Amino acid sequence: MFRCLTSYRFYSLAKVGFGLAYLWYVSDFLRIHVAIWNQLSLLLPDPRTTILSGNPQLDAVLHGIAKLLSGRAMVWAFALMSPVAVGLFLWGRHKWLQLAVGWWVSFSMISLNCLVGVFSSTVDVWVNLVFVIYGLVALVSPADEWEKSEAGLSLARWRDDPPMASAFAWLVVWLQFLVYFFAGVNKLVLGWIPWTTGVALQNLAIDSSIHDFARGTHVPFWISLVLCYVTLIQRLVVPFGFFFMRYRFWSVLILGTMHLGYAILMNVNLFPLIGIASLLMILPPRMPNLPRASSKASPEGGKTISQERRTVAPKAAWVENTVICLFALTLALESARLTRFDAMPWENKLMVTPGWRMFADGGVVAGGEWRVILATPRERIDATAIALQALPHLWRDRFYINIILSDLLNKNMGPGSLVDRLARSTRRMYRERQLRLHLSPTVVNVGFELYQWKPTPAVGGPAAP
Repeated sequence: MFRCLTSYRFYSLAKVGFGLAYLWYVSDFLRIHVAIWNQLSLLLPDPRTTILSGNPQLDAVLHGIAKLLSGRAMVWAFALMSPVAVGLFLWGRHKWLQLAVGWWVSFSMISLNCLVGVFSSTVDVWVNLVFVIYGLVALVSPADEWEKSEAGLSLARWRDDPPMASAFAWLVVWLQFLVYFFAGVNKLVLGWIPWTTGVALQNLAIDSSIHDFARGTHVPFWISLVLCYVTLIQRLVVPFGFFFMRYRFWSVLILGTMHLGYAILMNVNLFPLIGIASLLMILPPRMPNLPRASSKASPEGGKTISQERRTVAPKAAWVENTVICLFALTLALESARLTRFDAMPWENKLMVTPGWRMFADGGVVAGGEWRVILATPRERIDATAIALQALPHLWRDRFYINIILSDLLNKNMGPGSLVDRLARSTRRMYRERQLRLHLSPTVVNVGFELYQWKPTPAVGGPAAP
């Protein structure tokens, strides 16, 4: 019942994209952990205060496990095993091996992220759910069906490019539909005014996610208005084309073009990769002219049963369809719930939070920046560069920077907060630098200044803050 008709080549290329997304994720978090082993830990919350489940007694146990999984040995083990896991994932044979591969990938992603959630993104949840789905399908799929419907690498199949009815592909397509559709719903729920009045794209032109060459570019109102409604249509209407064969190609073309635009203009790295990889499974396959399946009478009641329908035992098919249906329904209901409510702590830590709120607020606080100012006996010093030198220098840095901005705007600056730790670590790094240079390390006070970007009215560089 829950099968998506796709082609072997598109299915295989999509799996390559998923594998690359996982390797990219591991590479990012390896660099984050290496930075933590240096000075980044000074900027981050105390791991002992991290809420993992919301239950204090259970968290006391989970903190020990999380500390073990975030240690150097385990981080390097996850990094070194990642190419092996991807290789086995692409090979695709033996359902029990693939079950282990899918859930190992998910386990490694959760472990690498559990204590450094300030660098995580919604797209990480998307990648993780793809591999959770893969393991789930391997668990419930009948063994004889796995080799046919979830085919592994085969040169002969690549040449022939046969159509495949894949349960994994169906759930990937369903997940992608939910990502787009609820991203549109959240834009209406959380950003009704900027998205419906057409100013959202003007706001987002100065967002920190925009590449430097495009950030601050003036977007005329009429262009912003049109693009706002195009964006809403892309999210709320186009994804329904996934479920109609005649509209699949056009849906993929429209959304694939959108992802390419994001890749060019925005620093959202993994999002275009996982998006385009998932879209490949939606492309319609070539349908060869197959002979009509032979059928023969059932000895019990004289009914005819096709050979295809004899391939799966009714009980096994019922279990598979029931599990897939319940999982798909849970994803949809939780995506709907998260439009109005926050995720539970354990959902965040297990990276199964389908809260698709990408740019949903319409950029109402886009363009905000902060600077760390040190007051010394002689002068005031902009120490922002010193403060940020401990970051891993990835596209994920902006998540930490945006959290600091949000905390400053909301006056969340108490002892132990991220802002407090940033101020203390900046003072410390400045003193260490001054001592190395044999200069005065005295700092009288540490403060912050907030700035707001404004779009430039004409072609040129971004306006100065």
